Amino acid sequence: MKKLSYLIAICCLLSIQAIAQDWQKYKSEDLAFIAYFPETPKRTVQQVDTAVGTLDMHMIMCTPQQDDNVVYSTIKSDYPEEQFIDADDKYNTTVLDGAVKGAVSNVNGTLIFDKKITFNGYPGRDVKIEIQGGFIYIRVALVTNSMYISQVICTPENDNNSKIERFLDGFEIIKVKQ
Repeated sequence: MKKLSYLIAICCLLSIQAIAQDWQKYKSEDLAFIAYFPETPKRTVQQVDTAVGTLDMHMIMCTPQQDDNVVYSTIKSDYPEEQFIDADDKYNTTVLDGAVKGAVSNVNGTLIFDKKITFNGYPGRDVKIEIQGGFIYIRVALVTNSMYISQVICTPENDNNSKIERFLDGFEIIKVKQ
């Protein structure tokens, strides 16, 4: 009986591990990042008017049918290089403050938290915004003149689930040949 209990426990652990490894790796050399999604994401590009001009917003997103979260997405936008020639910590903080303020405003949300972070040596933020019908978790990194955003949207009943951190922690910036 004891051996059977151990066997069942091992099978459960292996099946949990197999489920955990189901996520799909998305690698983009032209956007210089890797992210892991629970399903195959779709890539789109939108032009967005900003205070610094029109920017290309590259979005990689999936909306899984059977999941704790509604949306997983990663976004990269490149700002004009000349705006970051003499960028210092204060300037980068201003840019990140604007990104957070814009995110809250765009979804008509309420800022729950905004933590300053360092991501691979670059300035960033971890943000949580309450929106009608749920929450948005955002991790932002400002790499020279490129802004990377990973975000997860969840419903109130699935707030703070483990897949949120898994997605945010699975994002990596990669070096690519120019």
